[in-house]
Amino acid sequence: MAPVTVSIHLKVLFFGRLREVVGASEETRDLPDGATLESVFGFYAQRHPELAKFRSSLVASRNQEFVPWETPVRSGDEIAFLPPVSGG
Repeated sequence: MAPVTVSIHLKVLFFGRLREVVGASEETRDLPDGATLESVFGFYAQRHPELAKFRSSLVASRNQEFVPWETPVRSGDEIAFLPPVSGG
């Protein structure tokens, strides 16, 4: 018998240049249980290697709250990756 894989369902939002790289402003995605914000970003960076160059300057949020990259994500969460904002 094959092991049962538990997955979580997320809404992932991309802002600024990230939206252009991914080709969408949002996606829904099923990922393995135990994922963190860092691993969610890693999933997209594998699919879109250009994203990796933005990692050091990004902030991430879970359910509209800025949180550390090692924060676990849960099914139903809304995840957003945001580049730095400059004003003038």
